[in-house]
Amino acid sequence: MKTKLLIPVALAIAIVAISVTTMSALMGSSSKIVALSSSEAQATFGGSWEVLQNQTYLKVYPTENITIYYANGTNVTIPYPQHVKLLDHEVLVGNINGTKVKMMINVVQFTSNVSHFVLPLSHFIQDEHHHHHFSQNYMLIYNSTEYNGYRVIYFASNAPYPHTILIAYKGPTLIEVTLNGYVASMAQMEEVLNNI
Repeated sequence: MKTKLLIPVALAIAIVAISVTTMSALMGSSSKIVALSSSEAQATFGGSWEVLQNQTYLKVYPTENITIYYANGTNVTIPYPQHVKLLDHEVLVGNINGTKVKMMINVVQFTSNVSHFVLPLSHFIQDEHHHHHFSQNYMLIYNSTEYNGYRVIYFASNAPYPHTILIAYKGPTLIEVTLNGYVASMAQMEEVLNNI
């Protein structure tokens, strides 16, 4: 009877130990799970903010191996790395002057320079130019610039609802910040980028 009880207990202890080790490895990695704290969001946008813990996570992509089997009976195993190393996804919700705002942040670490992924997008926006389009009920602002070594693409509009998008990249890092329900200024989005 004691043996039957010890097996599940030992298994539970092993699972907890593996979970703690995995979480320690994630916490000690170059990316942090919570990229932007609720206090940093509040300092930037005002209002009150909270991080949705059950929607915020860090994905770690393993290095895969390929094994080649030769007809002569030998085989060779070579590494086949994923293009993505880490994906840090965060969701925050805020209340700014009675308006509910949702912010999503993705910080992606690639295995190589990401400019060839994003460069076609940046050609739609002329370098170092600000574009503003306003009509009676419609506003559209977009800009492409450099900030802290990042190439930054900024887009804000009130149609069909207020929203703001920032894409920033340098080297192997790509950051995307989306605000739904709020038109943020370029300076505010740069402050968010600075805090990530």
